[in-house]
Amino acid sequence: MKTIHRKDLVFKALRCEETERVPWVPFTGVHCAKLIGMDAAEFLASPENIVRGVALAAEKYLADGICAVFDLQIEAEALGCSLKWSKNNPPAVSSHVLENKVIEELPEFTQELGRIPCALKATEMLKEKIGADTAVFGLICGPFTLALHLAGADFLTDMIEQPDKAKALLDYCAEVARKMSVWYLEAGADVVALVDPMTSQISPRHFKKYVMSTVRPAIEEVKARKGFVTLFCCGDATKNIELMMQCVPDGIAFDEQVSLSAARELSCKHNVAVEGNLHLTTTLLFGSPWECAEDARRCLQEGGVKGFILSPGCDIPFDTPEYNLEAVGRFAVLNETPAKESGFTPLEDALASCDMAAEGF
Repeated sequence: MKTIHRKDLVFKALRCEETERVPWVPFTGVHCAKLIGMDAAEFLASPENIVRGVALAAEKYLADGICAVFDLQIEAEALGCSLKWSKNNPPAVSSHVLENKVIEELPEFTQELGRIPCALKATEMLKEKIGADTAVFGLICGPFTLALHLAGADFLTDMIEQPDKAKALLDYCAEVARKMSVWYLEAGADVVALVDPMTSQISPRHFKKYVMSTVRPAIEEVKARKGFVTLFCCGDATKNIELMMQCVPDGIAFDEQVSLSAARELSCKHNVAVEGNLHLTTTLLFGSPWECAEDARRCLQEGGVKGFILSPGCDIPFDTPEYNLEAVGRFAVLNETPAKESGFTPLEDALASCDMAAEGF
């Protein structure tokens, strides 16, 4: 019998072909740091740390595809924004470089800036380590979100009062995204994911005017180079889901606020795969293994076996219990359902730790 590589399931799903089983792609993010006993800042500073944590997550959770680096601040930091670092989360942009500069004063965007070499090296090493069987995703910051990182709230004001200025910034960010897409592909990524979470905050009219044209350069570049490309949006992106598909990526990803069944209907109409949408907090973070498997069952039933990838709604919280993700992986890949009473909740874990401490352990 022909061996089916895990990554081939991902590729078939992104081609909207029927798959032998639905592929499973956990967005493990800085949760990988916890797996290897590090905080997020230490983890994201080293390609060796990133590869060690991500490869362990892929193995532990039976992943068919895995994200190399889930950090949407890399491009902004490279261009001059300051970051606020956290132990349990990716960094956050704390200053907006274009509040005091104009675009022409920004440094030339090259792959030597900031932590870009670290991310690309991690992707290259991860591809070599597990890429023969597992699809490697390279995540980049989408143009709209990058514009907000660079200019802050002034960018939203400019969309109304100075639309030409806003469009110029988005065109600049579109070229940044195109370059990052090329570099990730050259580093070995199989799939480039344009993650543009802030686009859920705008109307369909503004999405058409400001987003569709600015994601196009990266999408066209990836497809021309025979890679796969997806668009991801956080929040309630329901109003823009069909417009995301009309950008003609291979797939779109969304969180729990979007109806998977409704997105599935649009997927069939536009021949664009869908990816989602396990509940992050109520299920993966705070639920039991059985509840996580049941949520996965719901997704699999709604998503079907053609053009669907099972994923969390966004990157997994740092403290997500390992046994919950293991339960999803074993259910999705091996069709194993945990006992309803299995596992602790995080609260029970904490209480058990207190009990052991009180007993002198």
